[in-house]
Amino acid sequence: MIRKVVLEKADRLYHIPPVIDEFLPKKPRHKIIRHEILDLARFKWPVPEDSGAVDQIAEATPEELAELAEKVAEWYQNRFGARIKPAKEIFFNGGIRRVLNLFALTYFNPGDIALIPDPGIWHYRAAASIASAETLPYHLNERNRFKPTLDILSGNQARLAKALFINSPHNPTGTALSRDELSEILIMAGKNNLILILDQAFERFSDEAHPVSLFGIPGGRKVSLEIYSFAYNLGMALPSFSFAIGQPTMISALRQTARVFGMGINRSQARLAMSAFEMEPERIDNLKTRFRQNREIVDAICTKLRLEPAVNRPGPFYWVRLPGRKQSRRFCRKLYLRTGIQAVPGIAFGENGEGYIRFSLTGEKEVYQKGLEIAGKFFVTSIERNSTDG
Repeated sequence: MIRKVVLEKADRLYHIPPVIDEFLPKKPRHKIIRHEILDLARFKWPVPEDSGAVDQIAEATPEELAELAEKVAEWYQNRFGARIKPAKEIFFNGGIRRVLNLFALTYFNPGDIALIPDPGIWHYRAAASIASAETLPYHLNERNRFKPTLDILSGNQARLAKALFINSPHNPTGTALSRDELSEILIMAGKNNLILILDQAFERFSDEAHPVSLFGIPGGRKVSLEIYSFAYNLGMALPSFSFAIGQPTMISALRQTARVFGMGINRSQARLAMSAFEMEPERIDNLKTRFRQNREIVDAICTKLRLEPAVNRPGPFYWVRLPGRKQSRRFCRKLYLRTGIQAVPGIAFGENGEGYIRFSLTGEKEVYQKGLEIAGKFFVTSIERNSTDG
């Protein structure tokens, strides 16, 4: 039996004065007030009607957000077989980094501890730092296929921490967690009163046959927040906004923090998000084809560079082991200077990323083909320099 996590909002939220809208009626009270409602309270800057600016940048209306929430709930149920309450369990905002920052400001006090993956994307550390929280990395390694196992997560660090960040498929390695693996982590989080944040931005590109979410696991909604991207999960062209799935208490708190900063999505974004559902299958298939084709070319590039891909390969990432655990930053610099090929050094993803590099698979095919043509010069240059030194 998984216990519901105790959600304690950060102290800073109790010192923030209420926004003006909280002093005004939430809905028209037509049953009580029979006069026409005249809004002389809100500050509305006059804009020419023919400019089109109002329609594009105005905040999405409650009706538009409700319609979008219904669509997300329908997509979520079709994808994961789990039902969510559109009005209470979905939070819309900007990119995933913004949602992570809002979460940190909502729940972290100075000195709180957040468990983050190492190697892992830097967003989690940045979000915790903004809220003056401490980060404690849990180390992922190739022996465990870069998966967060219970022996890595359990112990004193789990009991001391307030939140645990999980990324599946994992950036940069591409590792995806199965339902059983997520269930084990979920039970551990419940025992230790840990808020579990699951970043599933690239879930659509996992090799897992059966999509899995925490809300689809018994007890999952008691401790977790899941984060998704309209661009990455639905194949939308603009990666500028995302949504989170969580229990009503958590979603309500996130909405409160977003209101303080005046952060939401506008009407244009809401319409783009709605259109994403119509184009989803075709766009996702096209992206998968692009990643697969680019991966095959990067395979050939790595052969020329005498590099070996690490064990996990799904998603738009390509995680590569360097021979002899060479310094990743130095290797990437040499690769760039000798061939013009850019890669991200593994150390950018944390201490445990040293000895690896990451290629992206999201570019145009022609760029990778040019990389394949030039990759052979990396060792030609090395041999020439060695002979000169001799």
